[in-house]
Amino acid sequence: MRKYLSLTALAPYRERLAGDLITAVTKRGCEIADCRIAPLGRQFCAALLLSGNWSALGKLESALPGLAEQLGLQVHFAHTEAAPQAGDTRPYAAEIVAPQHGDLLPELLDFFATQEVTVTEIGAQTYESGYTGAAMCNIHMTLLVPLNQHPQTLRESFMDLCDDLHADGLLDPIKS
Repeated sequence: MRKYLSLTALAPYRERLAGDLITAVTKRGCEIADCRIAPLGRQFCAALLLSGNWSALGKLESALPGLAEQLGLQVHFAHTEAAPQAGDTRPYAAEIVAPQHGDLLPELLDFFATQEVTVTEIGAQTYESGYTGAAMCNIHMTLLVPLNQHPQTLRESFMDLCDDLHADGLLDPIKS
């Protein structure tokens, strides 16, 4: 029977850390079911969903304190289950480019919550505009839109929100 372990790791960034972590996990008989690894500032950040039988996950759990010390990681983990199936939804991607301000992401999340749209993934980066030097933000969201939600109505409401936020936005189905 398949078991799952959610693991997060944080450490000062250094070359080969991702490879060292993944190798250590797979050497203990676990498989990577889902993985997000990215630098955050000068930090290495990893979020992994691991799967395996109870024996493999037990070996990994026992080894994690030593592994964390060896690789210089702060590690947190918890037993979990596989993600539930999407059900009566369809996947969409939202892309937003806007002037950076503190309420941008909360306003987007509130909008999708009021539309009963589930946000499953968020990627956000700030940058300085090459032309004007203005602080800008690029946000990518993966969404699950209920099948009973009319796509054009949602898209129009989203575009109205983008206008209010002085943002450029796209809302398109994900082709799988």
